[in-house]
Amino acid sequence: MQSVWKYCAIALAALTLSACASFAPHRNAVPPPLIAVATVGGTAPLRYWGDDPDFVSSHRRIRPGSDGRVDYLALSGGGINGAYGAGFLVGWTQRHDRPEFEVVTGISVGAIMAPLAFLGPQYDPRLQQVFSSLTEASNPATNILSALLGAPSIMTNKPVLAAIRAVVDEPVLDAIGKAHREGRRLYIGTTDFDAQRPVIWDIGAIANSGLPHRLQLVHNILLASAAVPGVFPPVLIKVTAQGQSFEELHVDGGLTQQVLVLPGGFGRAANGTTARLYVIFNGVTAPTPSSVQISSMSLLQRAVPTLLKYLGRANLVELANSARESGASYRITAIPAEFPESRNVFGSPQWLEALYGYGFQSGLVGAWQTKN
Repeated sequence: MQSVWKYCAIALAALTLSACASFAPHRNAVPPPLIAVATVGGTAPLRYWGDDPDFVSSHRRIRPGSDGRVDYLALSGGGINGAYGAGFLVGWTQRHDRPEFEVVTGISVGAIMAPLAFLGPQYDPRLQQVFSSLTEASNPATNILSALLGAPSIMTNKPVLAAIRAVVDEPVLDAIGKAHREGRRLYIGTTDFDAQRPVIWDIGAIANSGLPHRLQLVHNILLASAAVPGVFPPVLIKVTAQGQSFEELHVDGGLTQQVLVLPGGFGRAANGTTARLYVIFNGVTAPTPSSVQISSMSLLQRAVPTLLKYLGRANLVELANSARESGASYRITAIPAEFPESRNVFGSPQWLEALYGYGFQSGLVGAWQTKN
């Protein structure tokens, strides 16, 4: 299945040819010795390292819902394949057995859908806006020449930011904050490019932080989570370390994890509480055979999606094992290998409509590949 990651290979090949002067903006980067102590918004923890087991103490303190269960939802990355996840969620609503999730996690395109999935079916119309945005962006302008001259990307992220602003506004952020106070959690993953580590952002904590720029910060986090390196510009996030101000460089969470994996697992539920983990994987997990041309570009274009597919599969195995160890049930849905590939790396409107419809029908019938 093609995705926006194909352009990552194109950008990589282009940038390796560039020896020209860069016109990338200067930034006040965090010195490496201070990376581990940099904070956002004061002393209250608003984020965690995605590979730090200490994060366990936070996400294990989750209150069961009114049904006595703790329901987790993980939304993967996948670029244009996000049409599948959007359709699945709306179809799941129509099935009338979609639970209220106590914890929702999102990476890349899944990060943009996650706030709406977290707030519930009444936000499905906005979820459909995400799908509409994908459709409208099916023929974006690229600027390979700028990349050859040292620009940080071949595409602008302005349409993505506009979609994020339309989907997550002040009332939505307030609703997320209220849910957080009730014990529910929304986590978004990015990659700190300087640190070369995954970062998990606690969006509900940010919503309740009182920061004057909290909405802009959330927009930047969602934008960064979908910022494929070389394709979209990286996102600068202001931090403080030892009383000094710096700027971190954040990019696509899918670079380090295709599905956000909570460090240390889920923990065993107390007092007989049961947990259920649902994963919507916006991609194909099965191998998709194809005849590859023997050229540097063709090999790169095949290698990057293959690498990311197996990263995703490893993440899914880790999630399944973690769920099993904690006694949680585990269900996953993904795009089947037989669904036709898009001939356009960004997906034609017709192909996106078909994928959204397929996702809707899958959600409507409860097409989980793993049921336990």
